Amino acid sequence: MSVNGNKRSVYFGIIWWAWRLLGAVELNARNLGSYRFWRAVALNAIVTAAFPVMLILTTLSFELPLDNLMNFNISLTSVATSVKFLIYVKQLRKIPEIERLLTKLDTRVTTNEQRAEHATTSRMLSIISKLYTLSYVAIGINSNVSVFFREQRSLPFPAWFPLDWTNSLTNYFIALMHQFLAIFMQILQNFVDDLFPPLVLILIAGHCDQLVLRLSAIGYDQSDRRSNEQKLIKCIRDHQMICRLHLLAMEIISWPLLVQFIVISIDVGAALCALLFYVESMQERLYYASFIFALALQIFPVCYYGTLVEYSFGRLHYAAYSSNWVDQSITYRKNLIIFAERTQKLPNQRAGNFIPIALTTFLANCKAAYSFCTLIADNGTDK
Repeated sequence: MSVNGNKRSVYFGIIWWAWRLLGAVELNARNLGSYRFWRAVALNAIVTAAFPVMLILTTLSFELPLDNLMNFNISLTSVATSVKFLIYVKQLRKIPEIERLLTKLDTRVTTNEQRAEHATTSRMLSIISKLYTLSYVAIGINSNVSVFFREQRSLPFPAWFPLDWTNSLTNYFIALMHQFLAIFMQILQNFVDDLFPPLVLILIAGHCDQLVLRLSAIGYDQSDRRSNEQKLIKCIRDHQMICRLHLLAMEIISWPLLVQFIVISIDVGAALCALLFYVESMQERLYYASFIFALALQIFPVCYYGTLVEYSFGRLHYAAYSSNWVDQSITYRKNLIIFAERTQKLPNQRAGNFIPIALTTFLANCKAAYSFCTLIADNGTDK
């Protein structure tokens, strides 16, 4: 299955734009005869592979605890961002199938009530996309601008660089441009990797809710029994498509979310410790506050909509029996019973088949972050 990165994608337009800009589409296609592929390889070698290594090489090598915490945060976040991005690159071919399933499900929206539900889903997609865009633009500006307000020559993030930029203006310019490029790409990678999971979960929950409306309305109009049997069969096929859609989504986002859940609890704990005990200037306070907000933004929406998807799938069982099944044919009732039993089994929704994608995981991350914060603070006090 080819990956075309369709510019006219109804739901994932901004995501395809970001993946094309980052070279993900070319890396997935692996067209060795294309210059775009080698351009993507060179770009990601400089940023996705090299930048985390440069950060790691200076880990815990600074005199001030705040610098060490900052470098630890950025290093861990950078490594996690690169790992998530490469996982998405590998799974990119499954997204066109998701878009085709969504197109088929959209054609099933017929009544005004379903259109209103579909419009609500579209509005939520727009709100989430704008929220992520504005948040990551603010983070990008805050990350890059701070270097211009420092008294001494420095880089946006403490990192190793092969050239001596402290004594050469030319080398300093090269190092600065490299970090600006790396920061831009890593923020864009984080943006697209963090935006896709909540978007696809919103769509799944929305189509579940629309299926609930179609199911519960069967038998209450003037249609004959044969027509109602066909309506039920179409709803069963809709359910199969939604289950397939959910399965594809989990195959794509499961492992990146596992990386995200583990790393964010550590990152938030370290950033919180820096904010509470080591930060002095207002600019640094704003940086760490926005950093913690960005980390929370990475997991709260996906946890919330993961819970919503589970709730929406659970409603299908009750929607089946909300139809006027009593007055229907024996064939209808047999199919309904089989379908209702199938809807009782909720789809597997775990990050890495291990951590639930639900609000309980967000709360667990907050507790883990606080524990890590107190651990660092206690060790710092002992020293």
